[in-house]
Amino acid sequence: MDDRVGTRLRGWDAAAFRTSSNDPTMRSTVIAMGLLDRAPDWQRIRGRFERLTRFVPELRMRPIYGLTGLAAPRLAIDPDFDLDVHLRRYRLPEGAGWQDLLLDARRMSLTDFDLDRPLWEAAVIEGLPGGQAAFLLKLHHAIADGRATVMIAMSLFELGPESNPDEPQAPEVPAGRDVSIADIAVANVLDIARDVAGQISSASRSGAGLARTALSDPVGAWAQAWRTLGSIGRFTSVADQPLSPVMSGRGTTYRFGAFDLPFDSLRTAAKAQQLSVNDAFMAALGSGLDAYHRRHHAMVEQLRVNVPISLRGDPGDRTGNAANAVSIARFPFPIAGLSTHERMQAAHELVARWRSEPALRLADPLAEVSWFVPVPMLAAQARTSDVTASNVPGPPIPLYLAGARIVAAYPLVATIGAAVNVTMVTYDGRAFIGVSSDDRAVPDHADLLEDLRAGFAEVTGAEVGAADPYDTGA
Repeated sequence: MDDRVGTRLRGWDAAAFRTSSNDPTMRSTVIAMGLLDRAPDWQRIRGRFERLTRFVPELRMRPIYGLTGLAAPRLAIDPDFDLDVHLRRYRLPEGAGWQDLLLDARRMSLTDFDLDRPLWEAAVIEGLPGGQAAFLLKLHHAIADGRATVMIAMSLFELGPESNPDEPQAPEVPAGRDVSIADIAVANVLDIARDVAGQISSASRSGAGLARTALSDPVGAWAQAWRTLGSIGRFTSVADQPLSPVMSGRGTTYRFGAFDLPFDSLRTAAKAQQLSVNDAFMAALGSGLDAYHRRHHAMVEQLRVNVPISLRGDPGDRTGNAANAVSIARFPFPIAGLSTHERMQAAHELVARWRSEPALRLADPLAEVSWFVPVPMLAAQARTSDVTASNVPGPPIPLYLAGARIVAAYPLVATIGAAVNVTMVTYDGRAFIGVSSDDRAVPDHADLLEDLRAGFAEVTGAEVGAADPYDTGA
């Protein structure tokens, strides 16, 4: 492959890029926000990012487009890559605090990417209470899922106040070159030819395999084929509206909130029921959302929930790089009138059922088909989701950035059509919860945050961190 034209965005990555570029309600940004115990050394940060972009070349790649716009964009090394365009620092005004920091993160998230440059930016923010600083890393969902963000962080951060000893030498700076529309057109034609050939070959193998199996076990062969078709139908089923009568509005803006709690308390609650941390996380989320609806005098049996499921470790995964390796399970999740155990058990059974769906591993091919579906239709379908819930394991040890210790790590993720996004990242013995809510769906964001905090307290029996970590009276 000619490296001038790079590689084509595929599957979910391409779908995320297309929808977010054409509908403001579908902005697809991930912000990793770290609180630092002090202001980091600026020159060391620049050095760390320079090194990072050599190890993770996606951070030096820009989208390039064909003449017609009918093909997915490609990512290729930007010949004009300039670190100072993507990395900046500034100081908050005197007396600024947590809400000011969240507002800056919100502005960053709601500002569209320059789609002719690499799809990331970062900022160091000084002037927080107690001499603390913050670090914001914004990524486009098309180039990194939550797990990939953690992988990037592990390459960027250090194990102590001093530079990591015996770090591998960074690769040479990748060279970018100009590319013409003709070059891209040729690459797109070759891609299509390879795709068609691959599909024919795959269909031939599948057909031959089905024929052989049909001869030896005709009932089993056709049952499996029917099960796969049914799974695809469930995976692509179209809803007409959200299930929540309260969180029904959708707009182009959202706001952030966050809190934290001891990770061991969540793990202990799950272990007591012989279930997983994710089951306890989902149960806490269900409890909080039930309380929020009851606050609005609404009894809601179920909410439609999106749960990203990692395919890393599956055959053919792409764990070795920073690309996405996830699929999305989408199912009604019961929230009303259940005990903590019942909520955990429901989450366990629903996620397990979706993990076994054959269509889950056909997500990328199905997303390729979505390229022929108008964006307004895709966006309208995304807006029928009530909640997106994601649980991302992070490093269990403290990390540093250019001499400053990271004391907290919050995931702040765009709603991407849903009313609410709740993402959990574990770090250094604590679970950090980031909450984003659509302004039209949830005009009382502070109330939602309090109900979610109460939900986690109910499940874990532990003290949950304040919604404002700088408010000593909370």
